[in-house]
Amino acid sequence: MAKIAFGLFLLFFLELWVIIKVGSVIGAFMVILLMIVGAGYGISLVRSQGLRTMMSMQQQLAQGIAPAATMLEGVALLIAGALFIFPGFLTDIAALLLLQPFVRRWLARKLTSSSRWQVYGAHTTVESEAQRVEPTSDDFSDEMTKEKIKRTPRQGTTVDGEYEHKDDGSKQ
Repeated sequence: MAKIAFGLFLLFFLELWVIIKVGSVIGAFMVILLMIVGAGYGISLVRSQGLRTMMSMQQQLAQGIAPAATMLEGVALLIAGALFIFPGFLTDIAALLLLQPFVRRWLARKLTSSSRWQVYGAHTTVESEAQRVEPTSDDFSDEMTKEKIKRTPRQGTTVDGEYEHKDDGSKQ
């Protein structure tokens, strides 16, 4: 936690130094105008690319594909949006880099190639001798009938156990 605090402290002073240097060349009003226009334009780019990423994620889910890389691209867009809100030129440059699709894909590929981010299983079908039952969108709705529950074979592990509630006598 101390490293993160130190990094943010360092970033703040670097941004301040860059703003002062740029302001001495082009003027304070232009620096403020550049930061406001840059933040507004950046946020609009993040919004449009975020919607595109969300639609891509929904398509992958509908096809039964685990959208791990697309979700990481969405996280990169979220970070880019936060960087645009943070005033300064260095964070805007970093955010613009994160807005580039090839940079996001590269980051997502690097992160998902690690064993920590491996995702297994995308679509499950249950087969029995009499019939084949595939999960559908209405399988989890309120109209699920008792017959549908009866004919669907159960899978998994059942764990039996007992518990005892002990009252220590204190009221909370």
